[in-house]
Amino acid sequence: MTLRKLVISMIATSALVFGSAVQAATYSFGTLLSGGGPSSVRLADLDINNLGSGHWSFSLYNIDLSVFGPGAFIGSMAVDGATPSSVTTVAGGGVNSVGTNPGGGPGGSFDFRYVLGGGSDKLKTAETISWDAFGIGSLLPINGDLALHVQGTSFSPNSAWYVSPVPEPETYAMMLIGLCLIGFSIRKQKVR
Repeated sequence: MTLRKLVISMIATSALVFGSAVQAATYSFGTLLSGGGPSSVRLADLDINNLGSGHWSFSLYNIDLSVFGPGAFIGSMAVDGATPSSVTTVAGGGVNSVGTNPGGGPGGSFDFRYVLGGGSDKLKTAETISWDAFGIGSLLPINGDLALHVQGTSFSPNSAWYVSPVPEPETYAMMLIGLCLIGFSIRKQKVR
């Protein structure tokens, strides 16, 4: 009977973990895809949440661009996926507007770009930006479907594209904690 409860608990936990992963994700950018810059640096995190009916929220946290020089900024994020029908910028971020442009990314292999600001309106070190996108379906991008464009760097060439190729360690930590709690609760019931 205990083994059956363990299996049911593990299935339920897995469903919760994978179900929540469908609704939200965090991507950490820092692996060089192309251009000039360090091969590995943690420069920004992106939180994506599915709000339902094709409505998604994005929050880009600019951690640190200091390794790229004083003039560095994030100019855009290339996406390999469905282009939104509309985008609205959440007030109070590092740039005043977020828009879309077709194509882009290294080698033009991405479907479109979110353009973060423009002209003197640039996303720099320690700034964040949030926006909502509408009409893009219900699937989260997978690793490698998103690339940040760091521009105005002190490297040659003076721009680089960075991706998030591996899941966040927190994802695995949360799953491990859940499995440990299940094991602990089963052991506690067994002792009684």
